[in-house]
Amino acid sequence: MKKITFFLIILLSMVSCTNYYTVLLTEDTNVYATSSNENIITTIPKDTQVFISNKANKKNYKKIKWGNYYGLAYNPSYTSYSAYTSAKGYNISTPSNNYTPSTSSGGTVYVKGYTRKDGTYVSPHTRSTPRRR
Repeated sequence: MKKITFFLIILLSMVSCTNYYTVLLTEDTNVYATSSNENIITTIPKDTQVFISNKANKKNYKKIKWGNYYGLAYNPSYTSYSAYTSAKGYNISTPSNNYTPSTSSGGTVYVKGYTRKDGTYVSPHTRSTPRRR
């Protein structure tokens, strides 16, 4: 019985997953709590990077995420967005840490580019080594 329940939960979680894509809005977009157009959560300004669902519901609303805001946008106007730039001489497929430990005190550390939880892309840079406690 426990196995059946476990597989049922896994199946339901896979069916209810929504894929989000990073896009750039081409006009100001209202974010609503429901698809009834009554409660505006916020208005996202034009030329803002957001995460948007790949499917619209029956009323042409798409799920949208921006910072701490999550809701529905009616037929949003957007373009694809990619801030990804590849570094030359760098193997992207191999996993590594965000910093390389230094053998001496002081110095600099190379940090790979990454995307923050709020969707902001941080380009690769160098910084000072972590301080020891």
